[in-house]
Formats: sequence, C-alpha cells, structure tokens
Amino acid sequence: MSDDPQLLRAQIDIHRELDVRIEAAQRGRQPLRAFLPEILPWIAERLGAVGMTLQTYGESLELETFRWPADLVLPAERALIAGTDEGSSGFVLTDEGGRFALGQRLDVAGEWFGRAAAVFDHEPDADRAHLLLDTACEELDNLLHAVRAARQKHLVTMQLGDALRHRVLADGLREAVAVLGRAVPLQRILLTFVAEEEDASVLHVQLHESRDGAMVAKVDTMASEAPREMVDDARRYLATGDRELLRRLDLLDAQEEVLINGVTHSVVVGKVLVSSSAGAFNTWDRELLAAFAGYVRQRVVDFNKEWRRLSSSFRAADVARLVSDDDYERKWLAPREETVAILYVDISGFTRLSEQVLQTPERVAALVEAWSEEAIGLVFHHGGVFDKMVGDCVIGLFGPPFYDQRPHERLEAALSCAVDIREMTRRFPTRPGFEHLIEPGLAVSTGVNLAPLFVGIFGKNDNFTGFSSGMNNTARLQGCAKRDEILVMAEAALALPPGHRFQLGPEESAVVKNVAVPLRYHPVDVR
Repeated sequence: MSDDPQLLRAQIDIHRELDVRIEAAQRGRQPLRAFLPEILPWIAERLGAVGMTLQTYGESLELETFRWPADLVLPAERALIAGTDEGSSGFVLTDEGGRFALGQRLDVAGEWFGRAAAVFDHEPDADRAHLLLDTACEELDNLLHAVRAARQKHLVTMQLGDALRHRVLADGLREAVAVLGRAVPLQRILLTFVAEEEDASVLHVQLHESRDGAMVAKVDTMASEAPREMVDDARRYLATGDRELLRRLDLLDAQEEVLINGVTHSVVVGKVLVSSSAGAFNTWDRELLAAFAGYVRQRVVDFNKEWRRLSSSFRAADVARLVSDDDYERKWLAPREETVAILYVDISGFTRLSEQVLQTPERVAALVEAWSEEAIGLVFHHGGVFDKMVGDCVIGLFGPPFYDQRPHERLEAALSCAVDIREMTRRFPTRPGFEHLIEPGLAVSTGVNLAPLFVGIFGKNDNFTGFSSGMNNTARLQGCAKRDEILVMAEAALALPPGHRFQLGPEESAVVKNVAVPLRYHPVDVR
C-alpha cells in the first residue's frame, strides 16, 4: 500500500469494490466472458485510462483476450507483450503515436497466467498507475486462481484418462499413478482390485511409493508375485474391511476411495488408499484423488468386461496375450483369410435321448450345459478357439488368433481334441447327477477339416467366427459320422506328416445336400 493518503484511498476502494464484484460473479457462476467486459471499464476509470485489455486463461482453458473498448489498439503491442511475457520483468510502459500503455504480467500462485494493460491518451504517472493496476490485478487473482485450479485439475484428469486408456491394464495403472504423483503430494498409494483372468476372478495388489520425486512400484502382482500374506491380507481387506494390511503398510490414516461397479446392484471391485507426504490432502488434492479413483474403477470394470468378452471365444493364455498388445483387435482379430482346422462335434442321437431318456427340459439343459462346458474346455486345452454352439453341437477352430502353428499342426490339434472329447463323453454318465445316462450311454459324432476360412470378428455382437465352403462342408461331414465316429476330410488328411499318431481308415464318400461333389473322407482313430 502507498503512503500517499489519496493513493491509499484509491487502492482501498479498488480492493473493496472488486472484492464485492468478484464474490457476486462467483455466487452467480458468471463466466469470465461476461464478468471481465463489465469490470474492465470500471478499472480503466480508476486508473484514468481510456482503455483496458486483459489476456488470461478462460473457462475454455485457452488463452483469451478481453478488450475495452472492443476495437482497442495497444501502442507498441509487440514490446508490451515481450515485457509481460513469461520470464520478463513483469512490468512495462510503452508508447506509440502519442498514446501510452502500461502492462503487467499476471502471476497466479507463482505461475504465469497472462497479462493486463491500461491504455492512456497521455503519459501517465507510471508509479501511481502501476500501483493501482497491481491492486486490481491482485484482486482479480482470486477469480483467476479459481480458473487456474479448474484448468490444472482438468489437465491432470485428462492425463489420467489418457494413461488409463492404455489397452494393457498394468501399464495404464502405472502411468496413471505417475501422473497423480506429479500433481498430488503422494507418499504411498495402494490399489487392490479384482480382475477377471484365467477361469476366475484374480485379486491384484499394487503398492507405489514416492522416491526422489517419482512414484516407484514396490509391489505389483500384475508383473510379479507378491508375498502370500500380503495378498491374503488384501483379500480380507477388500472382502470384509479387515485392516491388517493397512497396519502392515502403515496406511491406517490413509484416505480411502472405494471402487464400486453398478448402481442398482453395487459390487466393490477394488479400493484405493493414499497417504500424503505433506501430512494431509487439501480439497484440490482430494478432488483429484476422487477423479483418479473414478477412472481406475471404470478401467478395471472395462478390463473385466473385455476379458469376459474375449474369454468366451479364447483360452485364458490367448486372452492374456491379446490384451497385452495395444493394437490386438486390428492385428489379430480383424477378418482375414487363413488356413484353419475346423472341428464339429455333436452328441449322437440327441433327439431320441431327449425324448426317451432325459424327458424334461431341465434334464436336457443340464446335460447340454455340463457336457458343452467340458467340450469347450478341451477345445481350449488343445489351443483352439470356441466358435459357437448350434444346438448340442460344439464348433472349434484351430489356428486363430495368432496362427503360430503350421497347418498340419492345427489339424493334429483338432484331431487330438476330437479324440479327447469322445473319451470325455464316454465317461460322462459316471458323473454324479447323470447316472440315468449309464444304460443308454453317451457318444458323439465328429467332423474335422482343414480349409481356408475368412475368419475374424463379425457382426454387431463382435462374434469371432469363420466363413467358407470348407466350414459348411465340415458341418455336413459331421452329419455323416456315426456314433463315436471321427471323420476327417480326405484332402485335409493329406496334410498330416509321416509318422503322425492317427490311424486313418479306408477312404469313403457321401453325397450330401446342396454340395455338387460327394464328400471324400477317412474315419480316424488313434494308433
């Protein structure tokens, strides 16, 4: 403040009036574009200026320029900008053509946030004008600080979102923790969450600590094994709220965010705990932590949905390999033409069995569900892809999604799978609850082929399947197979290498519906 009573009174008036106007603007949620054009003429009048300009970050988070009057021209504008830019002294007086401009850099919380300038039609008392302009800018700082905080929070949340868009969940989480650590005074952050992997839900634990200004992963079960007792403690903490894990990690006073999936049926999918290197988190920190937790929750939920979607077609090892590739849909699942081994396996005499033995819809459904689960498991065990079920017929493809095997290896995998499904089906009636099938027995009829397919994800439901005449002929071949019989197309059998493990019977042929040339095939058994 000045020692000059008149100047001091002018400063106090600016402080008081701007404070009232800014509070009113904030209560009314008035945007800068509405507020600044109203306030600039008032500031200019207090300075004895004929015009005012203010350049700062608006709600759009872009650098915006506000002028009064709208057609105001700044004297020596380039010099004015240079004198109030980042790294400048922050104060400059310019003149051009008998007009003068007094400029000042805006600093909000130590960060450059724009510039303000008053234009005079005479040379001003620079010291007086600068004091009054600085007083006005100090008051405007309150409003601009709120905009700055919103801008910074927006930028950090955008960076969090970008990090967690990484298709590889573990990498995305590590990047997001690094972003949060640069914005918030983190000491430790613990993430516990459930990811749907393999054939069940898997609990993961990540513990990151601040070291030399960066967040370092101390525990990450997505990259390596963690101590068993820590995982057990984390499971109890997530399921029951048991705090032994927090005691062990010195996180009893940490802030907790619960990751909940669902609205009508809420399910806890994880928790986030954070401790502050500053001793506590302020409101701004807490808002960012809540945003971080929200992004992590959505990413874990999305990951689980993605895993479930892929695991309906692919074995767990292939799903893990797919989601570890940031571009897996284009590289591996987009439709393409490939030579694929095809397996069709169907329960023999299913209609008769349903009507005469099973009799009730509940028993029919129980058989199909239990048997198909085992059959699909064997498709996965032999490295195959589950295409679909048509009634009681399971369809498997061997080769996709990575096509690592040579064509004859794909065929051998399909034939081995067919043999194992046949054996599993023969033993199936000995299972508890299916004893009523012991007397009639249970068997399958199977068709196997090796043919070019246009294979990949198709349709609005993103089904992974294949199309070709070879696919259709395999379905017809399976229809030719008798009880417990495995048939392979004769042309496909030519791909088997010398010394293979299968015994091929004499070539046979059959005329089938809608196929001009009879199908040629061999019965298959194991040597």
